[in-house]
Amino acid sequence: MALIPFENSKASDRRFGGKASGLANLTQKGFTVPRGLIIHEKLEPSDWQALVDWWDQLGAPALAVRSSAAAEDGARTSFAGQNKTFLNIQNQDDLKRGIRECFGSIHQDSVQAYRDFFKDENSASEQGEQQSEMNVVLQEMINPLFSGVFFSHDPRNKGTGWYLEVVPGFGESLVSGRVTPGMVNEEKHFSNLPHGFTVEKALQVAQVGIQVAKSLGYSVDMEWAIDPAGVIQILQARPITTVRSDDQVIAYELERLRTSYPRGATWDGQTFAEWSGFPSYFTFSIWKRAFSPHFAFGSALKTLGYKSFDQSSFHSKDSLLERVFGRAYINLDRLTELYYGPIPYVTIARPRPHLKFKFKKVSLKMISYAPSAVMSMLKVSWNISTNRRHWLDNCSKELHRFRKKSPNLGVAELNRKSSSELFDLVFTEADGFAKEVLYWPFILIVLTESTIQRLLLLLSGILGEENAQRKIREWLGRGLHTQTFDMQKEYIEACNDPDKRDRFLLKYGHRGPRELDLMYPRWNELGDSAFKTSQVGFSVVDHHSEVEKEILALESFKREIVLEEWRLLKEMLELRENWKMEILKPYASIRYALNALAERLSLNADIHWLRLSELQALQQNELQLAGLKKRIEDRKERFAVFRKYSFPEMTSREEVEDIVSGKNIQKKPSFDGEALSPGIIRGEVRLVLDPVNIDTQSWPENTILVAESTDPSWTPLFVKSKAIVVEKGGVLSHCAIVAREMGIPAVSGIFEATKKFKDGDKLWVDGNHGRIAHDTN
Repeated sequence: MALIPFENSKASDRRFGGKASGLANLTQKGFTVPRGLIIHEKLEPSDWQALVDWWDQLGAPALAVRSSAAAEDGARTSFAGQNKTFLNIQNQDDLKRGIRECFGSIHQDSVQAYRDFFKDENSASEQGEQQSEMNVVLQEMINPLFSGVFFSHDPRNKGTGWYLEVVPGFGESLVSGRVTPGMVNEEKHFSNLPHGFTVEKALQVAQVGIQVAKSLGYSVDMEWAIDPAGVIQILQARPITTVRSDDQVIAYELERLRTSYPRGATWDGQTFAEWSGFPSYFTFSIWKRAFSPHFAFGSALKTLGYKSFDQSSFHSKDSLLERVFGRAYINLDRLTELYYGPIPYVTIARPRPHLKFKFKKVSLKMISYAPSAVMSMLKVSWNISTNRRHWLDNCSKELHRFRKKSPNLGVAELNRKSSSELFDLVFTEADGFAKEVLYWPFILIVLTESTIQRLLLLLSGILGEENAQRKIREWLGRGLHTQTFDMQKEYIEACNDPDKRDRFLLKYGHRGPRELDLMYPRWNELGDSAFKTSQVGFSVVDHHSEVEKEILALESFKREIVLEEWRLLKEMLELRENWKMEILKPYASIRYALNALAERLSLNADIHWLRLSELQALQQNELQLAGLKKRIEDRKERFAVFRKYSFPEMTSREEVEDIVSGKNIQKKPSFDGEALSPGIIRGEVRLVLDPVNIDTQSWPENTILVAESTDPSWTPLFVKSKAIVVEKGGVLSHCAIVAREMGIPAVSGIFEATKKFKDGDKLWVDGNHGRIAHDTN
């Protein structure tokens, strides 16, 4: 039977969705709920007649037709406003249409986008629920005197007591935000109460709400109405999705930062600009190791002559990579120590990271160490400038050797391994990646940064610093041809020609959207779904010779040195992309092995919320799976709070505190950032938070893409854009490289760009100077 009245004991089954099962549960417990029933499958003709008979038995009142998908109104996701609702239905034709559209609303693009946003946060069981079919609730409408919502805990995190809002008549004006509701809280503070609604009535509603919360066993968000007879009717009751106090989470994180880091501590998030948002726990633990003593980054610095982790101030578990409100940052102060040892300088983040002398850091130890530090700086500088060719050649040779290593295990081989073998494989692969695989790429990265600084210094003496920076950006855009660009081009071709997809996946299947985080699938896991159809192709002209001619035309005796530096930089950057292509193969293998282990442990995607060290403790029976699952849930809740805050790419402890406290709320008159790709464009904003399932066909010709950051999965959107604005990403980021190669102006470092701008905003994007301005014409 497709129709189940609220009174039927089967109606409280969770598979009918939170709204339907909740209303049925309350009805069966004796609470006052408008009469209703659940439609859990599409109606046959016989079902329709039974429905009409039920309606007639009620006296044919006006009905509300509401969705109730399985994951709707749950503890983590409310799906508020995502699915369809129809009110005041009074005839059979409108009822049929309402039921039909409610069932179909689960397939709306907005609903799918909502699911995609939350799917990485939810447990495997919740993800499974989200895939189930829609259910529909029919409920008798009442003509309310007042309507509102009651929370057994204040959802605004302004207190722990109950809180309610109220409007006269129907509650749709409250949901839509068209009116300012009245408010009453547990302390009997109130404001803007509608005529006729008193604090005493609020206390009566609260008493019902408290009884509902006690009966259901969790904190509730309850929709209610008072009918003409003065009876309080319960229209809906669901778990509050933000019960945990944000204030507690924020206070704990701020205290952790204060006790762990000194005032003035400075962090750089540009190193991992392609990480949108928050790296998963497992991924972060691998990269944290890579920046720890005895692992790849420290070894690379040591090879190049820097101090590295030799200082006694470093513990074996220390790392340059740290979390700040869930995000990944490099500690610049500790990085300075690795380069030069203890020196009386602090790192200043603005306008660009630089060292500043600080008298308070002067000590006898530093004074005695100063001559050695100066000699070390000179020695390293000389060593790098004279031996770059030697190390660059070694990087090329090692890449050739790396490509010859044995292929990684396939899914079939992984499935044949025991759980113990999978544990060992994950640990071995992760340790090898952090210690050995990243060693030569890190050497190349340090050499590249050093060469950029050397080239900038030379050009600044000829053109001035600002013009030198602009010129280097132009050369990087016109003079490079990377393997990554070839991959982007072949991706577009594969989107438009299915016959080319197998070849593409064979070459590049180990890469994919958000590829730096192991939580996300690779292209070969996505298969045909990885390819978007009707993508516009693009081509590139090699301007390498033009760049060299431009260098030789410089009016300076240093032009030959500039040309040599440019050629070295070009070779380094192109080699860096080749290394990236190769190291992501064993990186993907870690994901495949981890996923196989997750299946054995029945953790599925939740395994990515665990640290590598926690998995090691689990294998050794030092931790139990039940306890780890509790940690996973706590981390998800904590990160849900962290996502409400944005921080600059370069930040300090004091700036983090100011942002959280709201002290920096004053808006700047202009939006100045980092110029990534030259050009000046006027256009219309399209804000994108996730590149998946974005329909670009309706985008205007002059689209300005605004995002937090980008990775290869964003390429189809680049093709349809005339300019790019991102919150983070340096001149060597994915956004910068692809934008320059495509000739698209791009600007990064626009703090909270995804909040400052909205769809339809008209902007000027100045990629020459890194400036954004509203078009006032």
